Amino acid sequence: MKERLKDPFLWAGFGGLLYQVLNAKGVIVPQGLWDLGLDLISYTVIGVGVVSGYTGKTKEK
Repeated sequence: MKERLKDPFLWAGFGGLLYQVLNAKGVIVPQGLWDLGLDLISYTVIGVGVVSGYTGKTKEK
């Protein structure tokens, strides 16, 4: 399940679906604000993935 949550296409699809549902309900979100929100979510997911993969090992000199 964790691997599926890291898929960028899943997040893009979820974002598009949420945008369409909000528009259908009459909530108008400005496109620039929507893009900013999706970027923040994407960068957060990427950052969490990078940090969780960090082992703390360094190269010996």
